[in-house]
Formats: sequence, structure tokens, C-alpha cells
Amino acid sequence: MDIKLICMDLDGTALQSDHSSFSPRLLAALEAAHARGIAIAPVTGRQYGLLPPAVTCHPVWEDLVVTCNGGQIYRLGTGECLFAQNISETALRQLLAIADRFSIPLEFSVDNKLHLTQSSYDAQLPHENLRFHVHTILAKSGVIVDSLEPLCTRPVEKAQLPWIPPEIAGDVEKALRKVAVSAVWSSDTSMEITHPDANKGNGLRALCRLLEIPMEAVLALGDSGNDETMLRAAGIGVAMGNAPDFIKSASDAVSEPYDLDGAAIAVERFCL
Repeated sequence: MDIKLICMDLDGTALQSDHSSFSPRLLAALEAAHARGIAIAPVTGRQYGLLPPAVTCHPVWEDLVVTCNGGQIYRLGTGECLFAQNISETALRQLLAIADRFSIPLEFSVDNKLHLTQSSYDAQLPHENLRFHVHTILAKSGVIVDSLEPLCTRPVEKAQLPWIPPEIAGDVEKALRKVAVSAVWSSDTSMEITHPDANKGNGLRALCRLLEIPMEAVLALGDSGNDETMLRAAGIGVAMGNAPDFIKSASDAVSEPYDLDGAAIAVERFCL
């Protein structure tokens, strides 16, 4: 079946190392795909308010975006939220207990702002792999609060455990299995947490229903644990060369790494 929709993860897949722009080759490939009538939609772990300039500048091929790992779908032209699933109060309180038990930082996303305590912020500062998160994401959208507890009664679209020491990763993962959430690894040391039914695979299904496109006609591009359900659900799932082995195994094909135009090469191969 011909491809009718391209769904692409952003960080580590479509975006360059600046976390904000697409390469000229990818832009050209997407524009050529759009000219052939193929729909294009980012499917990202980011919140709507943290989308990069490459997405928010409203390219000609774009209108819908799936955010929060499938928890929300927005119309870019108007900012209208078409679909949303939030984490329950009970689950949020359980996450607070887990973060306290393991002494790890925790963030709650409310109204596209990442809320965290000063101690959670300070715990992230020494880690080089959190440099972009701390100095760009939190600098733009971080809100320091005395406690996350009052936010448990608010609509929290996403929670994050941005730093999980490798030596306790298995224990944290085991504890999260007892909580009614979807928890996925977004890097080797960080997890993103959403409503139990919110994952990129289900977000893709909701998107296809809106667009009336069969799942078999979808090309999905990704690189991380939070992309696995999308890569498996799509007609063709392509992992970037920088993806871990379990993501490559979940995919139908493997392209070059993101910074060697892996996303563009995949679009050219399967759509052009």
C-alpha cells in the first residue's frame, strides 16, 4: 500500500543536534512528499508549548501534531486541542512517593509548563546529558514550586523522571509497573510518564482516525523507547541508526543516524 501519512518523532529523529531545526535534505524530502499528497505529522514526547521552531513556523505540509507521547493531539494552525488524556490524581501521588523513595527528580507538566522543586532542579545540574533539558527546556518553561503535591488535583498531561541512576533503573521500573500510567524510557537515564492509554502507537491510531488513513499506509520514524509502539503499529516503521538495538529490532528497517540525514533517507526511500 502506498504511504499516505508520515509520522516522525522529533528529538533524535527529525531534528538536528540543535533540537530545533530540520536539515535542508529533510525539508526538501517532506515538501516533495507533501506535493504527492502525503500528510505529515510530528509525533513527539514534547508538550505543545515546547514544540521547536521547525514545527511552530507552520510549514505548508503540516497541520496536526501528536504531543505528550500520544496523550494529546493539537491543530497547529489554531492551537485547538482535539484529544487529551491526563494522569489521574491517584497515579500522581504514587509518582511522588516513588520519587521520594528513590530520591530522584520529578517534574509535572501542567498547562505546558514543567513544574519541579528546587531540589529536583539541583539534582539535574551535574549531568551533562541533561544540559539541553536544563538550560533550554527548563529555562524556557520550568516553574520552581515548593511542592508538587498541590498539582495532583490539576490536569497533568505528562510527568518526567529526568535522572534515574543506572544502578536503580530496574527498581524504579518495577515500582512504576504498579502505577496506572504508561512509563517509557526517553533516554538511558530518563523516563516519560503519561496516562496508561497514552502512547505514541495509540496517538497514531487516533490521528489516523481523524485523517481517515489506514494504519497500513503510515511511515513512522523514531529512535527511542517512547517510539516503539508507533514503530510497531505503523505500516512501515523505520528506526534511526542512533536508536538502541531493541528499537531497531521493533522496526521494519533501519536508516542512518539522525545527524546523517536518517529521516530524510527514509522518506526518500519509502515515499519518493
